[in-house]
Amino acid sequence: MRCLGIAIKKNEIWYSVVDGEQMESALIYETGKQNYRAESQSLMMDFSNIFIELITKYRPNRVAYKLYLDTNIQQIPYMHYSLGVLNLVCLQNGIEARARSSTWITAGKKAKIIRFEKYFAQKKFTNEEMAATLVAWFELEE
Repeated sequence: MRCLGIAIKKNEIWYSVVDGEQMESALIYETGKQNYRAESQSLMMDFSNIFIELITKYRPNRVAYKLYLDTNIQQIPYMHYSLGVLNLVCLQNGIEARARSSTWITAGKKAKIIRFEKYFAQKKFTNEEMAATLVAWFELEE
């Protein structure tokens, strides 16, 4: 199974593609970052184009994304509206999409992060790259 993980911050969409039949045999196929301009008038079109490009390129069986619950009013267009666009693109392509909150990621005294860091100990991740990879990796368990 191939899972695409997404984590968004201002002007950056971090993604990770994780491949494997289960978590214990998973490999990171690729990680990366796409840039966008949060102040752009065509912001939703930009998100649509980026998500279509990622789905077309990697052909994931599932998409998982980090849902930020603690956003301020200025962040809503790029932190939440973008996820509506992602869900629409997934629906149009017959791909299941699943949200994972920051709370889910850090639950249980950060047990998921600790497990992740042990399994992928050979690589250092940025926060968003780690979040995108972690949510994709845990989709293999579902």
